[in-house]
Amino acid sequence: MAESGDTNRITTARGLLLNPASLAYLALVVAAVLFTAGVSLFDSGADASFAGVWMFFATAPVSVLLLPLVPDTGWAVALLIGLSALVQAAAIGAVYRALRGRRLTAAGGTAA
Repeated sequence: MAESGDTNRITTARGLLLNPASLAYLALVVAAVLFTAGVSLFDSGADASFAGVWMFFATAPVSVLLLPLVPDTGWAVALLIGLSALVQAAAIGAVYRALRGRRLTAAGGTAA
């Protein structure tokens, strides 16, 4: 059985990641990853090698800060992109919750 501290952490994580702003950001990251995979698989032009930059742009600054710490393997880079996207989505979710709470309290309602 989960303790109340565990339940609070799960509820907080769910609130930070499952809101419109975070979900839109994660959709942007998925689109960048799919674009990179598509270009890498189906295009052999001179610019095809630069397609992976979009994944790092979408997850910057976290991915750029952690990149020197990661070995140059495919799985490590994939984990870096995934972790960076989750950290960024949680930060966006925290800002969304803070702004939403201010809007509700300014309007005379209760903060959620």
